[in-house]
Amino acid sequence: MSGRRGVGFTDISPLRLNRGRMPRVAGILRLVFIIAAILGAAQWIVPAGARLILNAGQLYPTDEASSVRGALVPFPAMSVPAWLTIATGLIGMAAAVAYLLVRGTAAGDDAPYVTVVSVLIFGLFPWAIAAFDVDPTGIISTPGPDGYPIGWHWLASPLVLVVLVVGIVTAVRASRARRSERQARRAARGEAQQ
Repeated sequence: MSGRRGVGFTDISPLRLNRGRMPRVAGILRLVFIIAAILGAAQWIVPAGARLILNAGQLYPTDEASSVRGALVPFPAMSVPAWLTIATGLIGMAAAVAYLLVRGTAAGDDAPYVTVVSVLIFGLFPWAIAAFDVDPTGIISTPGPDGYPIGWHWLASPLVLVVLVVGIVTAVRASRARRSERQARRAARGEAQQ
């Protein structure tokens, strides 16, 4: 097994390179992934919060503004450009795959975390971000009778399948490596006792 087991996303500082605990390249890739994930989440959270506050609760074009108080600014209060979501997703997914490949079986404990965060932030969030505004150039529309064409923010989302596959393969390989290590230790103990 390469590297130390148990060192990764879950037990060390998230926004540092952690030079003493993991290889330099892995630390950089991990940091890039975390920053991209934070930026990807913020691209939905910040506009949603701004719209809740400034547009009287109207998040999406088909939503109704609150009748209790009027909108403070015209809808939409804040939008996210498609290129930003696409670039964030591509950078985050590339860093995730590279991290898993560089760490190899040592990333076994991290693989579920990296995979789930990638699927959520780079796979699903772009669809919610794309639906924030009507985009007349969009080729996909929201469902229902009030459906409208959405933006291109989702364009890189299908690539999250690569992260999913690499994450599953990494987790399976790490599990097999741990199993073979346990068997080797048991065999060594058995020989030592004889």
